[in-house]
Amino acid sequence: MADMTTFDTELVDRWFTGLLDPDGSADHAPWLRPEADEREVLLAGGRSIAAAVGWSELPKPVPAPSRPAAAVLQVYLAGVATGIAGARRSMAVGHEVDDESSTDRLCLVAGLIAGGAAVAVDSSADSDPEAAELAQVAGNAAAELVVDGADLHAITRAAAAAALLAGPPDAANRDPGYRARALVGSVLVGLQRASAPPGAPVRRPSCGAGPGANNGMPLLAEVTFTMFLPPDDAVGLERTLAGLSDEIVVLSDGDRRSFHVHTRSAGEVIAESYAVGSVFSLVVGRLD
Repeated sequence: MADMTTFDTELVDRWFTGLLDPDGSADHAPWLRPEADEREVLLAGGRSIAAAVGWSELPKPVPAPSRPAAAVLQVYLAGVATGIAGARRSMAVGHEVDDESSTDRLCLVAGLIAGGAAVAVDSSADSDPEAAELAQVAGNAAAELVVDGADLHAITRAAAAAALLAGPPDAANRDPGYRARALVGSVLVGLQRASAPPGAPVRRPSCGAGPGANNGMPLLAEVTFTMFLPPDDAVGLERTLAGLSDEIVVLSDGDRRSFHVHTRSAGEVIAESYAVGSVFSLVVGRLD
């Protein structure tokens, strides 16, 4: 069995095999399964990262996809590969690290940071600032741990957790603008799962859904709850929930806010509300 604590070409192969497999490691929801152009980007990105990890010359860049989300993903993966390759060259010249596993971890973190920076500065790919922010937050989280000498899985777990905390919302399939952010997040979660020690076999539910996936039909729900919020927080939450809802009414009595929401994303509405503060008197009913 391959050493799960080493960032080598075998781990890169597991990482991208999981990303490209419809039932693979990073498949959170059917809507996030890679489209044809995104699959091509993942294949090319995986080859570039494997070359960087294997001390080989990076392949020539492929033409940029026409769709913005795939283009942002391409920029991110190219940045990761370039960052890894550059860090390896620097360490080989400077003999900065003698321990190979430490070198691998440092090079991975350099790649994650470079990927975020690449998305942030690239304009030709119509870069999404939220995708750049997510990638940068993940790279910074990984950097904090590598300085402390954490192992590979702890580093990738921190990067994936940071990506999940930064978004995107579960209802991202309703807004194409979220897709680049979601794809970058799925890449980081796929890396975490590829580096994790093997666990118990996955036991699927009777509907056949994979880990984290929900195969149920969307339903129109009525969500009511109360929160105690200052005006600015209340306005911000109402704006967020309006993007997830068919109708939203907020009744205010001082700092007491009574929310009445009609939505097909009840879980998202509840999660976004709890992210702002404590929720009271929460009731969810079905409208259709």
